[in-house]
Amino acid sequence: MKIEFPKATPDQASILSDIAIESKGHWGYSRALLDLWRKDLRVEEAYIAKECVRTILVDGELVGFFAINSEDRELDHFWLLSKVIGKGVGKRAFQKVKEDCAELGIDAFTIVSDPNAEGFYLSRGAVRVGEVESVPQNRMLPKLRCRV
Repeated sequence: MKIEFPKATPDQASILSDIAIESKGHWGYSRALLDLWRKDLRVEEAYIAKECVRTILVDGELVGFFAINSEDRELDHFWLLSKVIGKGVGKRAFQKVKEDCAELGIDAFTIVSDPNAEGFYLSRGAVRVGEVESVPQNRMLPKLRCRV
C-alpha cells in the first residue's frame, strides 16, 4: 500500500468537506446530526490556501486529509474514510502531521477530538489536558496536547 500526502489545493474544498462528514459518520452519528455539523466541518478555499492542509492518498485514491492551523498550533482536521480506518493509514498520517509541525517550528500542538477518536490520539502520544464545549454537538469534547 502506497501512502502519499500531497498538499491540498483550494479547488478541493468541497470534496474535503464531504470527506469530513463521511468520516464523522464512521462513529454512527445520525444523518440529522451530521447535517447539523456540516457547516462546522466545512473546509473553505481560503483556509486551504493559508494553512498546511494535506490530502491522504492510498494507492492514488483520496481517502482523507489533515490540516494544521499554524497560528493556533492546532490540528484542525484529521479525517479518514471508514474503509481505511484500522489499516495503518492514520498512524502514518499522524506521523506526517508531526513532521509537518516540526517543519513549521511547532514543538507541540492541540487537538480537540471527537470522543470516539480520543484513544487513537492517546496511543500516538497525545495527553488529555482538558475539555472544550461544542455548542453544535451539545457536549464536551476532549482537548489533547501532543509533543512533536
